[in-house]
Amino acid sequence: MQRYLIVCLLALLLGACASSPAPGENPPKNMPAPPAGLTLAQLRERAEQGDMDAEYQLGSLYFLATPKDLKQAAYWWKRGADHGQAMAAVSIAYLYTGQTDASYTNEPDMLKYLQQAAVQNNAMAQHMLGTFYLTGEHGLPRDPDQSKRLYQSACDKGFEKSCETLKSLP
Repeated sequence: MQRYLIVCLLALLLGACASSPAPGENPPKNMPAPPAGLTLAQLRERAEQGDMDAEYQLGSLYFLATPKDLKQAAYWWKRGADHGQAMAAVSIAYLYTGQTDASYTNEPDMLKYLQQAAVQNNAMAQHMLGTFYLTGEHGLPRDPDQSKRLYQSACDKGFEKSCETLKSLP
C-alpha cells in the first residue's frame, strides 16, 4: 500500500515544472524544463513573489532533478503548502515520511500537511490519511469509520484506488 502511495505521488510530481538556481547556487544537472511559456528565471521570480503554484513547481523540479536537491525541494514545497497549495502540502508530507531520505522524517509535520491538503479536498491526501486511520499508522488511532469517510471522499473525486479500497472493506 505504501509503495502505491509513493508511486502516485511521484506520478503527480512528474507533471511539475522547472526552476532556476538561487543566486550563487548551481542547479542540479538534468533539471526538467519549465512550464510552457515560462523561463526558469520567470518561474523562480514568481515563486519568490509568493505564487504558491510556482513554489510547488519549483520544489517539484528540485525533487525530480538529477541529482535531487531535497533541501531546495523542501524549502519551496513548504512555502507553497504554507501559502495554501494542496499538492505542495502532499509533497512536503511525502518528504517528511523519510522515504526518500531518513533525515527528513518528521511525522508530526507529515500529518499536519496531509490533513491540510485533505481539508482542501485533495484526494491523494484523503486516501493516504484513510490508510493511516485504517491501520492506525503514524500516531493516528485505528478508526475504520474515519478511514471509510476519507476513502469515500477521495473516491467521489475519482481517486480510483480509494474506490477499490472501499469495495474491499467490510
